[in-house]
Amino acid sequence: MHQENANIRQFSRPLSPSEKMRKQIRAVLLAMSALAVAVAVTAFFIAGMKAMLAALAGGLSQIASVLVYARLARYKEIPHPKAVLTLHMVAQIAKVAVALVLMLLGALAFGANVGWFLVAFAVALAAYWLVLIF
Repeated sequence: MHQENANIRQFSRPLSPSEKMRKQIRAVLLAMSALAVAVAVTAFFIAGMKAMLAALAGGLSQIASVLVYARLARYKEIPHPKAVLTLHMVAQIAKVAVALVLMLLGALAFGANVGWFLVAFAVALAAYWLVLIF
């Protein structure tokens, strides 16, 4: 058999750390979005439109914090290990700060439906960790 035209180079190179992070973040955002929508649909059928909006806002607030993390932790070249650690620590601090601020704003804004907001927030956060673990 002739395999001189086979191009296996694309399969033999390892993923760079930044490519791996982009793939993980895509998977996390997809799972978080799907679960936030599922909670919002459940809230709509149980408690109505305002509960659905609260649940969507809860899921979106957690998604927004992950997007902040992804933006701050991004790097194009492979930096020094200390720089990578610093990038990720700053990004993690910003992610937690954004999540807490949005959670506080959501709790103040949604009043009676704050439970749905917090459920969607917690489900999206659980999806974040479960996707990264698996």
